[in-house]
Amino acid sequence: MPTKIDSTERLLNLVIALLGTRRGHSKSYIRSNINGYMGEGATAAEEDKAAQSFNRMFERDKETLQELGIPISILANPAGSEEDQALYRIKPADYRVPAVRLDESAMSLVAVAANLWAEAALGEAAQSALRKIATRSGTGWYEDDTTSQSRIRTAEPAFEPLWNALRNHHTASFGYRGSQSPEDTRRTVQPWGLGNKYGQWYLAGLDVDKGQERIFRLSRITSDVEVNARVKFVRPADFHISSVLDRLGTGEPLTADIAVPAGSAHELRARTGTVQLSGEDREASNWPRGVQCPEGWDVLRVAYREAELMADDAASLGAQAQILAPAALRAAVAARLRSAADAAAAAPSPGGGAAWDKPLPARPARRKDTRERLVRLLSMVPYLVANPGVEEAEVLAEFGITAAEWARDRDTLNVTGLPGYFHGDLMDVTTEAGQVFIRDAETLASPLRLSREEACTVLVGLAALAGVAGSGQSEPLAHATAQLSAVAGGDAWLSDAVGLHLVSGPEMKTITALQEAIQNGRACHISYLVLSRDEVGERTVEPRRLFSVDAAWYLRAWCRRAGGLRSFRVDRIQSLSDAGAQDQLPAAGSAWAPAAGVYNPGSDDTAVRVLADPTTAQRLAPAYNAQLFAPSGGASGAGQRAGLQFLVGDTATLAPLMARLGGRACIAGPEEVRTAAVAWLEAAADSYGAAHAVGETAGHVPSNGR
Repeated sequence: MPTKIDSTERLLNLVIALLGTRRGHSKSYIRSNINGYMGEGATAAEEDKAAQSFNRMFERDKETLQELGIPISILANPAGSEEDQALYRIKPADYRVPAVRLDESAMSLVAVAANLWAEAALGEAAQSALRKIATRSGTGWYEDDTTSQSRIRTAEPAFEPLWNALRNHHTASFGYRGSQSPEDTRRTVQPWGLGNKYGQWYLAGLDVDKGQERIFRLSRITSDVEVNARVKFVRPADFHISSVLDRLGTGEPLTADIAVPAGSAHELRARTGTVQLSGEDREASNWPRGVQCPEGWDVLRVAYREAELMADDAASLGAQAQILAPAALRAAVAARLRSAADAAAAAPSPGGGAAWDKPLPARPARRKDTRERLVRLLSMVPYLVANPGVEEAEVLAEFGITAAEWARDRDTLNVTGLPGYFHGDLMDVTTEAGQVFIRDAETLASPLRLSREEACTVLVGLAALAGVAGSGQSEPLAHATAQLSAVAGGDAWLSDAVGLHLVSGPEMKTITALQEAIQNGRACHISYLVLSRDEVGERTVEPRRLFSVDAAWYLRAWCRRAGGLRSFRVDRIQSLSDAGAQDQLPAAGSAWAPAAGVYNPGSDDTAVRVLADPTTAQRLAPAYNAQLFAPSGGASGAGQRAGLQFLVGDTATLAPLMARLGGRACIAGPEEVRTAAVAWLEAAADSYGAAHAVGETAGHVPSNGR
């Protein structure tokens, strides 16, 4: 048929035609009967050209469908002409998700596992998987309404290109600054796995130049990732990212001697392994020459495993902590504080350096192509079939599309169907009083089999939940994992290449106790560290929900002292005991879910502006629900600073944040907030004097394998 139509419409027509035939269709039939392909030429020369164009188009379409996981069977056609010796068909059993047997409890866990990726680059794949599994399980649609929710983010710019390299077995190259080197080096890697632990993403793979397996932290990647699609490698069949994550942090811990004022630094004191040194121990300590503990201060010996993260934590304490040893850690902290103080002092006032009238998206827009839209339409049809009368607004929210995109999708569905394209052959999508109905869509009523990404997200999520699930969830969790592993089939390998650790050992006991309190309707008495004031207070709370963002866990609870709902960091709960039955039971239907990101703004919060290098800005934006702005002069680039604008409840937390970032960001306004931060950072840097020149260079900080 000569009519030129949209490529997505043509591909959708091809899928329906090949699914709707038991015998298969020849090339001649496809060319003549499926909308979108070249018709016959009027002359022999035109026909020769048209036939070549059709063959190229058909081969591209077959390749596209196969890349999407839609298998095309080729059958022999002895009765056909020389050009029609093959018949093409999509077998329904190969196309659709197999039947999944999941009860309500198992399906709820699948929803939790899929929604774990809600704020990550794989969020769309996870939701698509959940939609397909719910349809095929026959259990209906389940929300993530459990009392524990987790969210993992993929804010690192390197994540998506490395993910693509991993799943396609391509090598990747990037600039990298190791913990023991002040300079960037170029690394070429065969990606074997990606894992998240301690809130950090790690890449494991073969360092091609060194010929050895190495682990790279994504936050240390200093350039764009270049994927070489021309080079393929064979990934070791016995590689499991879980074993890599299990090894991280298991070596002999390092220790630091840190001087703090008496009765302060409660966060350091509460760390596992921290001890306060006696006078005799202090006398025997081997501190660098010229380094002394301020008079009247305590000395804490603090255990840690990651020197770089320990330097961040120590820098955030400012002048209220002094690293005495080791020398390299002391130098690193001093260098961070001096860089942060210099950046703060040099910050333009009142916030110049960024075009605050040019907002940027929190995540760079992904280019959407024909294949992505085709997958959406193939997912949309079974969703509409399974949910007759669904609200139009729910369709837009479910697929993350605008009203204009929905109108275009609806129009495409209404002109696609079985060859013939008469009434009854075409699908019919109508909207009645805001409700959507679809008819004549039996061919696509079963959802397309899980893609690699979809299978990976759910299986990885289920594996991560195994580390925090209560005892009553172990059986349905195991059942859901077994069922979905069978559904994933050969694509299940990817779930061995991606891994998540949602909780560290020290927090597990507290999380378990809070889960039991929520389940049994009990209140808890807690001792809680308010970090910004460095004080421990007593609270009685009625736990409602647990949630995590990356590796940080939070409790949402009714605080009896405040008379309202509040969020508490689980790692700052220093003690917990039963406080009797809850008396502020939540009203029916009042389920609470955490907002995107970590921070939940309040009505009295202060709007602040921060300037940061583009990579740091992209990492901070989701954590603080910040709006990004372009640097003055246009889009962000090397050497330029992007702007962030967000709300904070306590502006005293900003200077410690700038100290952690070590000069990669500075406060641009309001002026009084900027001035206070400059004073705090200057005092912190001055407290070390020339300490950054003592011992090893600040860039050379020993690391314990990470």
